[in-house]
Amino acid sequence: MIETFWTKLQIKLRKRIDAALSGTHNHYFCFMPKDIGFFSSCLLNLVFSNVKVDKDQTSDIQKHNKDGIVVYVTKHKSYFEFLFYHTRYKKEDIPVPEIGFNYMAFLFQPVSRIFRVLLAHIDYFIANLSLPDPYKSGYIMQELAGGHSALVSLIEKKGFYRRFFKSETDPIQYLIEIQKNIERPIHIIPQLMLFSKKPDRSDPTIIEILFGTEEKPGSIRRLITLFKNPGRVFVEIGEPVNLKNFIELPENRDISITRQSSALRSYLLSKINRYRQSITGPVIKTREELKVNILTNYRLQNFMENYSKKRNVPFQQLYEKADRYLEEIAADFKPAVLKVADILVRFILNTIFDGIVVDHKELSMVKNMSRKGPLILIPCHKSHLDYIILPYVLCNNNMPCPHAVAGKNLFFWPLGNIFRALGAFSIRRTFSGAVLYTKVFEEYIHLRCRT
Repeated sequence: MIETFWTKLQIKLRKRIDAALSGTHNHYFCFMPKDIGFFSSCLLNLVFSNVKVDKDQTSDIQKHNKDGIVVYVTKHKSYFEFLFYHTRYKKEDIPVPEIGFNYMAFLFQPVSRIFRVLLAHIDYFIANLSLPDPYKSGYIMQELAGGHSALVSLIEKKGFYRRFFKSETDPIQYLIEIQKNIERPIHIIPQLMLFSKKPDRSDPTIIEILFGTEEKPGSIRRLITLFKNPGRVFVEIGEPVNLKNFIELPENRDISITRQSSALRSYLLSKINRYRQSITGPVIKTREELKVNILTNYRLQNFMENYSKKRNVPFQQLYEKADRYLEEIAADFKPAVLKVADILVRFILNTIFDGIVVDHKELSMVKNMSRKGPLILIPCHKSHLDYIILPYVLCNNNMPCPHAVAGKNLFFWPLGNIFRALGAFSIRRTFSGAVLYTKVFEEYIHLRCRT
């Protein structure tokens, strides 16, 4: 009698659990549905309302969604960014990243879904003494194939340890495995959220040590920036990578899937770093650090050694001379001075002219070129306003202030110090007979183009 009752109870309970779970344990917190509820949507929309997103860039995403699967990629793992892209992209009516690779989005899930996921995990654990895996179960592959978009991060805390020591699934390798089993291409679209256009520093400040850097701000710094000065926060969308074409490249086609995933991760990281640098500019180094890098460079060292032997000039004397040349040439860029100059130039241009007309389509092409290599801008130089207006336009359109080359005659006190602080470096009108100066100047340009 008792056994019959217990058996009936088990069957009844099993039916209710199966009905609640729709007959599957494939319910995970890595999936966050578009509709998360009125209260959660309003709260997140309020938090992210002032973050800037370029309409021209988001419109391109829709094109890739029509012929393939959209997967967004960020450099660092960030729940803040995952929630932002999920919230804003729904508002922009473009593919919403509902799947977060290695994310556990718990807080903003609908209550009914939280219950379902917990029930699925408990039921699966009782039967198997382990938790369900969205990778091994094929759940993520099924959702992507069904048209859902995802977000994957290239760098996460303990990610290397989990992949190589605990043998957990590598999201990048998993994407490659999916691509090899489906016909539709996976479009991987880099995403950059920037909290400042200031370039990174080679020597971090105490604020950066305590609250995170400009590239990766901590939670406190991120929230302060978002609420105190939300207009500074903006998103840049990079050029998509067609995964199908990437793995079919001659250099990737015949290598193992592990090496393919390493190559893809490195490629995406370099693209994201290059995108960031095309906006913020290279890492700020002090004049002393620049001088050390150039003066200890093997090419310059070899040149001075040969020059010293041929001309019978002491090497130390050449070294001191090269140091003086660098002191004469090098810029001393300071972002604080650039801020003041921006206000001053804005006032002057609005006073003298009716306004400035900017061809944003052409400027976008210039920005794209800057992501592929060093950018050299050559104005017509009809007046001295050329090198004043050009940096102003670039800085106000999410591009770094260019380092301007200026004649040595302009570097008199106090203007010389101001020009150097704005990124100008000096050049002599003639290099005739100045062999060492020519080599030092060449190495300075080489270092500037490389960084």
